[in-house]
Amino acid sequence: MENQEEKEIKLSVEEPSRTKRVLKVEVPTEEIELEFKKTYQNLQKKVKFPGFRPGKTPISMIRSRLSRDVHEDLLQRIIPDYYAKALEKSALKPVDMPIIRNVHLSEGEPFRFDATVYIKPKFEVKDYKGVPRSKKETKITDEMVDRVIRDMQERLAELSAYEDEDHQVVRGDVAEADIEGFVDGKPIERGKGTGQLIEVGEGKMIAGLEDGFLGMKKGEAKEIPVTFPENYHAAGLSGAKAVFKVNLKDIKQKKLPALDDEFAKDVGERFGTLNELKAEVRKGLEAEEAKRIREDLHLEIMDEVLRRNPIEELPEIMIERQKKALKESFKSNLHRSGKEPKTEEIHGVVEETVLDKKARRDVAWSFIIEQLAEKEGITVTPDEVESALGKRAWESSMSKEVLRDLYMKQVGSLEPFRLMLLNEKILDFLLENAKVTGEDVHETEGGGKE
Repeated sequence: MENQEEKEIKLSVEEPSRTKRVLKVEVPTEEIELEFKKTYQNLQKKVKFPGFRPGKTPISMIRSRLSRDVHEDLLQRIIPDYYAKALEKSALKPVDMPIIRNVHLSEGEPFRFDATVYIKPKFEVKDYKGVPRSKKETKITDEMVDRVIRDMQERLAELSAYEDEDHQVVRGDVAEADIEGFVDGKPIERGKGTGQLIEVGEGKMIAGLEDGFLGMKKGEAKEIPVTFPENYHAAGLSGAKAVFKVNLKDIKQKKLPALDDEFAKDVGERFGTLNELKAEVRKGLEAEEAKRIREDLHLEIMDEVLRRNPIEELPEIMIERQKKALKESFKSNLHRSGKEPKTEEIHGVVEETVLDKKARRDVAWSFIIEQLAEKEGITVTPDEVESALGKRAWESSMSKEVLRDLYMKQVGSLEPFRLMLLNEKILDFLLENAKVTGEDVHETEGGGKE
């Protein structure tokens, strides 16, 4: 029977920092020779050399001709195995995959390699209850409600052509025009439109373009000079002087519906009166404001808990991973807004020092909420995940199945979604246990009576 002591790997662990460990692994020659033998025997069954029957090729010939293949096959098989044994022996729990270096594999010698791993920082979260928080109230004014109603009124407005063929464009008119922009005589990419509706005086177009329509008559053509803003998003147009050629095809007047009970019914069948519509609008605005206040308070409390629980060192590999994720998120948001991200934009908006600070904050908070969840027994059940997924899908105008498929395709699981819910639960817990600064008593979402 073989001596188990001879087979035990040798392990030393270096500690370059609080969260970094280097596992120096050495496998005895006797054991690695057995691994070589098994690999050669497996190859012997598969390879076919001229002059030899299958399975009868001499090991010496395989060794001389296929040594590179043997080494590669062996390394792929044994590094994970011996790394796992080294982890078990060291009792370390890495936060990421190892970085393997200094691999030495040669017949007749011990097998050696180094595995660099990162571990969680050692700290204990404290002073997270009774955190001071601001007193914020939900305040929705009649003016805010009226603004929403006016937006609805605008959307239900009717456009009609002027009977007076000589009518000249005035502010408030809607110009229907063919339009094309040029810079230095060259057409602007995506700067051409046919039959565009332009509400003159709304300020939605580049400064000067809408005003250029003032006084024009139906059928008239004109060139309107403009200057693009210095911070314009499209490549090459920031601060550029341009000319837009316009051909006014028609002038329409916008007729707003009267603000009465009939208007409310046109907005939605469930509204019998204008007052009912206003009440629903106010309710929606209050919900939005309560959500905004809750998010503001979450950030306020998070800042204070992070301040009270400084973590001296974080795993650098997690910092780099989070920085990469933040950059990808920034580029993705640009794409969704219809903008093409440029290298200088990414480095300008996501400045490296700011990015590093945000990434470190995110990683530190992930360790804090992990401890808080364990200390306070806060969990997210599968049923809660399903319920929240359905709500998020409805808010995004998609089915729950489509949203689930998006998560599976993009990140491989619903785990990020579950962690997001856990974060919200923990922040609500901290909010409920916070201490309000001020004397007034009022109702707030997430905090109950204060």
